[in-house]
Amino acid sequence: MPIEFEKVSFVYEPKSPFRHDALKDVDLLIEEGVTTAIVGKTGSGKSTLIQHMNALLNPTSGKVKVGDFVNSSAKKERSKDLFSLRKRVGMVFQFPEYQLFEDTVEKDVAFGPRNFGASKEEALKMAHEALIRVGLDESFFGRSPFQLSGGEKRKAAIAGVLATKPSILVLDEPTSGLDPASAEETMQLFEEIKKEGTTLILVTHDMDLVLRHADKVVVMDEGKVVKVLPPEELFLAELGEYSLDMPKVYSFARKLQERGWVLDMKGVRDVAGLAKAIKNGRRSS
Repeated sequence: MPIEFEKVSFVYEPKSPFRHDALKDVDLLIEEGVTTAIVGKTGSGKSTLIQHMNALLNPTSGKVKVGDFVNSSAKKERSKDLFSLRKRVGMVFQFPEYQLFEDTVEKDVAFGPRNFGASKEEALKMAHEALIRVGLDESFFGRSPFQLSGGEKRKAAIAGVLATKPSILVLDEPTSGLDPASAEETMQLFEEIKKEGTTLILVTHDMDLVLRHADKVVVMDEGKVVKVLPPEELFLAELGEYSLDMPKVYSFARKLQERGWVLDMKGVRDVAGLAKAIKNGRRSS
């Protein structure tokens, strides 16, 4: 199920002195089954953009199509079935563990399925499957979510989104606050979900994450989409004007190039790829 933005603009507080044009005539197609990273400096419009994907915000002008669902600035054009949309488009917000609220883990994770019409028994079954998938076995089901460790809370919150079995998963800074091992474990889980056909949308400031996991990158600046391209092409360009950091492997490669190494960085996404590029490289004469 693709997501298509057609001339979408969004204005916060349009009739006040605090008016802010957060999105400006955005045209964008997010393809089905790929991992799309949305990047840009703070205030570039990333969070506003993703909130249009499941109609948390309605456009000031233009429209967003998610499959056959339409989120339009014109009320008469908007699709009415928000439940179906939000079941299809799952949102994992930054620090999702702050959204935990029930007295047991299984009840918290079952809340989404119950809200979307599943029976109590069906919802608990879906919750148990999602919890096991994120690595929380049955010993966690009856525990209070507030007695879990930070990493366990994050897993429980992610399970709450996965339990509804969305076809599109929007991840807002999914590894924020996690140690490197937990971050890698979390991203591997999302990679497994992608293999089953789920479309992943990744909003992050972590360019190493973008390089390793994204198929396509959307660069935003001042409410506009300024580039859509593969990550390797982005990181071969000059990033300063967009306030983006360089991934560590590309930063290291540039230092080698400054010292006279000729490296082919096409297709390099990790340390192993960089090692191969160095092996096949040469010093300039």
